[in-house]
Amino acid sequence: MKVADILGEQNLKVLANDDKNTTLMDPKTKIQTVIPKDPNKPGMITRDPKTNKLQATTQQPGNVEQEIKPGEDVEMQDLEALQGLNA
Repeated sequence: MKVADILGEQNLKVLANDDKNTTLMDPKTKIQTVIPKDPNKPGMITRDPKTNKLQATTQQPGNVEQEIKPGEDVEMQDLEALQGLNA
């Protein structure tokens, strides 16, 4: 069994977006993830220039896209790296 199978959904929904944080929620488990907008803290959300989709990581510090609206889908990049690991 793979870790990614246990973790499940890799796309989160934007729940809230303010000047300090962006809050994401897993639609299945309702677990919330807060991404700070401080570029010195881990967590960043960027928009893929080719697909215009939002992509997030909680491992690397960086900027958070300013044009984010509640309800948008965000693809978590951290979970993709775990897909090759066995549990």
